[in-house]
Amino acid sequence: MIFGSILAGGTGARMDKHNVPKQFIDLCGKPVIIHTIERMLEIKEFDYLYIAIHQDYRDYLQNILKTFNLAGNQKIIIINGGKERIDSVQNVINAVYEFNHNENDIIVLHDAVRPFTSVKILNDCIKAAQEYGATIATIPAVDTMLVSKDGEFLNDVPDRKTILHGQAPDGFRLGVLKKAIEELTPQERSYITGTAQICCVKGYPVKVIKGDVKNIKITVEQDLILAEKIYRQEVENQCVKP
Repeated sequence: MIFGSILAGGTGARMDKHNVPKQFIDLCGKPVIIHTIERMLEIKEFDYLYIAIHQDYRDYLQNILKTFNLAGNQKIIIINGGKERIDSVQNVINAVYEFNHNENDIIVLHDAVRPFTSVKILNDCIKAAQEYGATIATIPAVDTMLVSKDGEFLNDVPDRKTILHGQAPDGFRLGVLKKAIEELTPQERSYITGTAQICCVKGYPVKVIKGDVKNIKITVEQDLILAEKIYRQEVENQCVKP
C-alpha cells in the first residue's frame, strides 16, 4: 500500500497579520492546508492520507474540511500531531502500523504549508522510495553558502555545487523509517529538523529527487505574497490549456 501524510501540527510562530497557525491562513479563498490536501489527493495511488494536527485544532480542521466538501473523503484520516516534527512523524508511523504491518509499504510525508508540490514530484517520491528506501525532494542552492560557527566570523564557504536546498515531500519504505526513528538517541532526536535527516543521521542512504522552485514553504508574510502569485499563475495556466 502507499500512504500519504501531511504534517500540520504547528501552532506557534504565527504571522503578524493573522491569528491562526500558518496552515490555516487564507490563500486565495482557501486555507493553505486545503490547497495542500487537494494537491495530495490528486495522487490516486495514495490509499490513505493521514493528517497529523495539533489536538487543539482537530475540530477546526474538521470544520474547514466540511466547508470545502472534503469531510466525507474516506481516504482522509486525522490523527494527533506531536510536540516536535519528529514526534508527529512518529505518530504517523505508529498510526499506519496499527492499520497495516507491511514494512515494504510506502509513506510520503509532506508539509501542510507547501501547497504547490506537483504530481510529478509526488510520483517521483513514491518511485524513489520504492527503489531506494528513502528519498527527499531538493533544489540546487543558487546563493553562496557560508558557515559561521559562532555567528560572528566566517569559517568556511562550501562549494555551492555540493549544496542542495531540502524541500518536501520525503518518501520512505515504512520499515526503513520506523527502524531509523527507533535507533535515534535522545541527543539525535533533539536536533532533527527534517524527516529525511532521520535516515541520514543513522546512515541509511537517501536518494535525492528534483524538486521545484514553486514548491515553497509558507513561513513569513513575504512567502504568502509569493504564494498568491504562484496560485494565480497556476490558475491562468489551467485556463489557457486547450
